[in-house]
Amino acid sequence: GLLLLSTLLMSMTSIALVSADSGKVVVHLKGALEADDNLKAAMVDYSYVEWSVVTGDITSSDLAGADMLVMIQADPAAEYTTAEISAVTSWFDEGNKLLWVASDSDYPDGQELRPPDANAMLEAVGSSLRGEHGETQDPLVNFDAAYRVKGVSTNCSEDYKFLVAGVTYAQFHGCGIIIGYLNGNYYALEDTDIDGVHVIMTSSPSGVISDESAPAPEAHSPGEEGSFAMMVLEEMGNNNYVIATSDAPFSHYSPMYKPEIQKESRYGLEFNPNQGAALFGNILDFAVRNGMGATISTLEDDVDGLETEVS
Repeated sequence: GLLLLSTLLMSMTSIALVSADSGKVVVHLKGALEADDNLKAAMVDYSYVEWSVVTGDITSSDLAGADMLVMIQADPAAEYTTAEISAVTSWFDEGNKLLWVASDSDYPDGQELRPPDANAMLEAVGSSLRGEHGETQDPLVNFDAAYRVKGVSTNCSEDYKFLVAGVTYAQFHGCGIIIGYLNGNYYALEDTDIDGVHVIMTSSPSGVISDESAPAPEAHSPGEEGSFAMMVLEEMGNNNYVIATSDAPFSHYSPMYKPEIQKESRYGLEFNPNQGAALFGNILDFAVRNGMGATISTLEDDVDGLETEVS
């Protein structure tokens, strides 16, 4: 019993070490020519994972062995195909996955083309989250313009506070709103609790809803004020997770991850605290370690049982 207990404890240590230095992340920049400077910075900053960047149609072979997939329409007119949605759904069904789907606002310069495709992907994997056809602005808590919203972490679900460790603000530029969808009805997540759905980042209480193009917002009214959901996590079956955001970490006009690369005078820490990189890093860390959770839990149960027998 003591020998087996020692072996199990060493196995747990080994698993923890492996998970700290492994993991594969795929970033789908649909319609891009190459990774943007922000993604290139993330690949350097978090070199402990294996990165793969797909700019064309994504396939099952692209997803082989991936723990996390970030889906971004770099070109808003580049729609997700039926084959792509099928490939992502099959990968997700394997379990122990994190799927991040980036939506956008309905601003009529191409951004309004993104929410329908993001929603098609969310629907395909059985998520209760949707990108709303509207825009969040914040006239008070922003990066020098109401549409450059400072997302705040103060309303983060207690269960997932670790995802916003070290994060006060993160930029959501020209962003939309994340809402709930159940049984054919849309729900504002600041008013409705849905099982397994956890709000991570919101606008400040001075956030304002605007309607930039048809159709009308599904769960809010133009002019409505409040702390609107902009990053939401949903716990799915099979140890899977979905994250839906109202803007993208990379590739959009001014992305969440280190926008100071484009404009230091606006987004540098000495001017406006922006921890979008830390927020992404926390999520990445969670995603690549999540797959080990079930194995570690099983070993912990075995150890508890053996300790009882040895005692």
